[in-house]
Amino acid sequence: MKKIISTIILTAIFLTCAACSNNEIAGNETSSTTSSFIGEQSTADNSITHSSDGSSSEEFDSSSNFESQDNVTSISYDETTVPTVPTDLKPSEGFEFESNGDGTCTLVKIGTCSDKDIVIPEKSPAGDTVTLIGEYALMSLKADSVTLFNYNYKIDERAFQFGKFETLNVIGGNPEIGDSAFSSCEDIETITFQNCNIEIGEYSFMSCGDDAVLKFVDCTGYIDEHAFQFSDFESISFDTCDLELDDNSFAHCENVKLLTISKSTISVGEYTFMNLGKNADIEIVNSDMEFDDRAFPYSSLNSLKISGGTLEMGDSVFSNCEDLTEVTIDCDNISIGEYAFMSCEDLTSVSICDNENSDNNIEIDDRAFQFCKLLTDVKIGSGNVKIGSYVFSNCADNLAITIAGNSYTADSIIKGL
Repeated sequence: MKKIISTIILTAIFLTCAACSNNEIAGNETSSTTSSFIGEQSTADNSITHSSDGSSSEEFDSSSNFESQDNVTSISYDETTVPTVPTDLKPSEGFEFESNGDGTCTLVKIGTCSDKDIVIPEKSPAGDTVTLIGEYALMSLKADSVTLFNYNYKIDERAFQFGKFETLNVIGGNPEIGDSAFSSCEDIETITFQNCNIEIGEYSFMSCGDDAVLKFVDCTGYIDEHAFQFSDFESISFDTCDLELDDNSFAHCENVKLLTISKSTISVGEYTFMNLGKNADIEIVNSDMEFDDRAFPYSSLNSLKISGGTLEMGDSVFSNCEDLTEVTIDCDNISIGEYAFMSCEDLTSVSICDNENSDNNIEIDDRAFQFCKLLTDVKIGSGNVKIGSYVFSNCADNLAITIAGNSYTADSIIKGL
């Protein structure tokens, strides 16, 4: 009931904000054109590079196509470095700008731009550096795709809201994406963030996508509350990232079939993935993961597989994931909180560090698997193993538990181990 009430309230808030937005721009002319991201990684003689002070040198070859983000060079950076990626993509022309009188400007309208594959320019025709895409500037934009390359400033609230384009690429730079900036862009099929330090605001991609693929590659930064809530994604992936995902940021993405995390450090807030998926599989490899309480409750999951890295799991993280059937965790250091998998009613097998290592650190808190009524097979490896009380209470009567090669029943370790 709490879940339903929460959903109704959040939906009402969003609809109210959208209605206010439409009233504010009533009477204004909204131009729309087309855009898309296609190209190949540039060579040393045909590229655009940018320094941290915003200076650049350009040489474009409009005949070159960028067909795969896999060809973008992976880069490294820290908090004092602006991530930049070489490109030979020609920036789109025809936009309208407002100068700030200090060498910077704001992109305010689509103007006469008629590209189907839009590449947001870094400078105006007058030579001012773009520091902001203004509120409503490209609202209801009709395009094939939109690309931001090495963009280091802000996309204002509702800048692209209700857009009609299929592909969004954010490559390089330090983009700050304002609240609701891309909300209700329902035609998007692919969203890629790559080689950038991102700050994504509340509701910025709320209700986006059409069986979309969402990818984060070589990214650092922060994703605010509700950022991707209620979006229609088929898959979500994080590869070589260091990110903080705030509360509810991916909640109610109900069509996800695959969530993958590889070689990343991810901090996951409360309810971040609540009610996620349609019999989704979660695969996490060589990553350091920290899950806050109730990160995935009521999600429709098929399997959870975690290998390598470290795992710190709060309370009730996967509670009431009634479709979950298989849990496999193989990390050197594992901490599983209270009620973590409680009432996963279809769960049949659990494997935790079922390997030959003798130096595993495994801590499973009280009632972690309570009320998993179909759970019949649990295998836990050796090392420093701590089992709380009532961990496997009210599971299947024929539950077989093996810990460090020794056999137990749920009752024999009901007070812990």
